Amino acid sequence: MLAIIMDVWCAIRTYPKHAAELGNSTPQEPVFFLKSSSSVVPFGQIDCQNGDIHHELELVVRIGEDLKPDAMAVGLDLTKRTTQDYLKTGGLPWAAAKSFRGASVIGDWVDFSDNVAYDLQINGEIKQKATLNQMSWSISQLVGKLSEWAPLQVGDVLFTGTPAGVGPLNRGDTIQVRLSQGNKVLSIHSADCI
Repeated sequence: MLAIIMDVWCAIRTYPKHAAELGNSTPQEPVFFLKSSSSVVPFGQIDCQNGDIHHELELVVRIGEDLKPDAMAVGLDLTKRTTQDYLKTGGLPWAAAKSFRGASVIGDWVDFSDNVAYDLQINGEIKQKATLNQMSWSISQLVGKLSEWAPLQVGDVLFTGTPAGVGPLNRGDTIQVRLSQGNKVLSIHSADCI
């Protein structure tokens, strides 16, 4: 069961290869947006909406007492890609594409470490995988930059950005995500696309 979550912050284009795959430049400093806390769900079933929902694997960190990460989980920042593309062409906010019901999938919390790897498989084939050293900024740099202007609170969560390999989910797909440290699997979750 998920604990009560305050705000859901999201960093964008933190992995240069992901920015490039969508034809975007990597920003000079971190950029963030908000998702509603009511969009957060555990792993289970995902409404793929006839292939318009794209998976974005992310490491999610939880803000602790000292406004530093105290826990982490593997998560999915689900995106209505057609809607997002339409909103981007008009320079409009992405809320309809990023903050719909079930758009923020978060696994079990484990103690925070910056020495982890994570991956996403669809029907047994790895589609996304990453380590934190592939990011343009460290987790502490992201949290520090966000805290310069955002009213961060204990319990807030931060989706830290997605690596390359995003793509559509289709009805009948089975998703598996793993968070690991060396040879040790810290958490593993699965979801079915309906």
